[in-house]
Amino acid sequence: MRITTGYLVLLGLTMMLLFSLFSIKDELKTARTLFFWADEQTTRHPLTSYQPITVTYENKRVELYDGLRRDDLTPRTLPKKVEQAFVAIEDQRFYQHDGYDITGILRAFTKNQSDSKSQGGSTITQQLARMTYLTNEKTYTRKIKELLIAVSLEQKYSKKELMTAYVNQAYFANNIYGIELAAKSYFNKPARELSWSEISFLTAIPNNPSLYDPLRFPENTKKRQQRIVQALIRDRVLTKDFAISRVSPRSYKPSVPYPDYIDATVQAAVRMTAQKKGWSEKHAAEYLHQQGAVISTYLDSAEQRRAKEALRNLPNPIEGAYVGIDGQTHGVTALVGYKSNLTGQFNRAVQSYRQPGSAIKPLLVYGPYLEKTKARLSSTLDGSPVCIDGYCPSNSGNRILGQVTIADAIAYSYNTPAIRAFAVSFREGLKSIRPFQFSQWTREDDAFTSALGGLQYGISPYELTNAYSVFVNDGIYRPASMIKSITLKNGTVERPQEKEQRIWSSQTNRELRAGLKNVMTYGTGRKGYDSSARYIGGKTGTTNDNKDMWFVGIKNQHIGGIWLGADRPRPFPVEANATLQVQTWATILRP
Repeated sequence: MRITTGYLVLLGLTMMLLFSLFSIKDELKTARTLFFWADEQTTRHPLTSYQPITVTYENKRVELYDGLRRDDLTPRTLPKKVEQAFVAIEDQRFYQHDGYDITGILRAFTKNQSDSKSQGGSTITQQLARMTYLTNEKTYTRKIKELLIAVSLEQKYSKKELMTAYVNQAYFANNIYGIELAAKSYFNKPARELSWSEISFLTAIPNNPSLYDPLRFPENTKKRQQRIVQALIRDRVLTKDFAISRVSPRSYKPSVPYPDYIDATVQAAVRMTAQKKGWSEKHAAEYLHQQGAVISTYLDSAEQRRAKEALRNLPNPIEGAYVGIDGQTHGVTALVGYKSNLTGQFNRAVQSYRQPGSAIKPLLVYGPYLEKTKARLSSTLDGSPVCIDGYCPSNSGNRILGQVTIADAIAYSYNTPAIRAFAVSFREGLKSIRPFQFSQWTREDDAFTSALGGLQYGISPYELTNAYSVFVNDGIYRPASMIKSITLKNGTVERPQEKEQRIWSSQTNRELRAGLKNVMTYGTGRKGYDSSARYIGGKTGTTNDNKDMWFVGIKNQHIGGIWLGADRPRPFPVEANATLQVQTWATILRP
């Protein structure tokens, strides 16, 4: 019966292989065979020990691994106990097979037929191939790729090197990668000092980090720990009388300085590399680690600290985000997206997209209108009630207006004159907004509702603040960046290659700057006015029911953008009426 089952499994694997030849043919155009393809993957992206991505600012250095810290072992420092534990539970024939194990596949197959709990059958080398080169999608195609890459890895590396890479990349829950960091995080000691009870406990986690999370589900972890100990006894590594000692993992919270800024910087570096090389972001991240990339940034730690403190002092349940940009260098000097100091949080500065309200008017409405009509701030617009294409906006407080100057329309954020101006320069407005590359802008946003910030999905604080840099640069837009340069160990230095684009004329830009200054001197931003500044200007924005509070301001050559609100939108009428966002901005940029 076992022989028959074995033949059936081998026949099935052969059919899967033939089927997969067709499903991944597009990826194999430059490779002569599947085996050459696998070899190409492991050659192009060597299985080397990760080096830290180092982020520098103000002559300081922060070492990171995938935005998190990771302490890699080497084949010489890999504890034998760790090796024995993983072999016992994950891959009993690790030292005998060539990357795949037919015996293990058959064992998993027969086990799965008789047991509701499925077994994977993947060797440690196959798991390493999946972690390093592939995704976790459960398809026949991926399984074949995994097997072929595993064979290629076995031909290039020793068993010790493969095991070391595996334990360094394994995920131990709670944003912890690698056995060394897991040992330090949960037990406050290096892996070489772990007891058998501690090793068997940690070895339980990577199989299913969510299920075996030692902080959330310690009982699950202990049950698998017992299975690991039994496997070690079976392999005669431990004696039958071995008793598991009680272990108490501590709560670990990974922390790096300025995590929201640094997380966003590493992500930007990965995207920049992926775009330049034509790679996936996963391979770009691998490359940066293998090259020990050093990322030089524009971070101003003082501004970052002030912004973090200001957002922490907001009344509950208000959340916020802040982005600071130096208009001369086009460098992002501060980026705060959450109140905590932990890594891996939802970063509102770059990940939250909200309707910008009237903060979009200078970009979408008044800039294009002034450019097209050659009007001045002293020119007037009709502010009486208006309906266009069934859209009938009102002014704050349902105020009825007559003729108003453009200066007052901007300063007091009137809606009805803005809609009339947008009707005149509708096409020009939509054209001028394109260079800002608002990532969530859709065709549905090419509408009159957008003039007042009523967008389908919204804009991030990073995007809106970035766009306002046009007012500091004479009507010319160049995207800002956190990155000055990326230096690789091979000597290559990469820099952002951002192109400049003129959005409107110098004359139009001067008028807009004067209009934004009026907002601060007598308009909706007057609570943020600073008479000592050489120049100060900005624009407020609120959405329906005051669910979002925006302010993007310019002080001298510095742009600062802030958003306040809640992740689940709710009204904040008192705070909006007090222009809390303007006061918070002023606190951050106070000299």
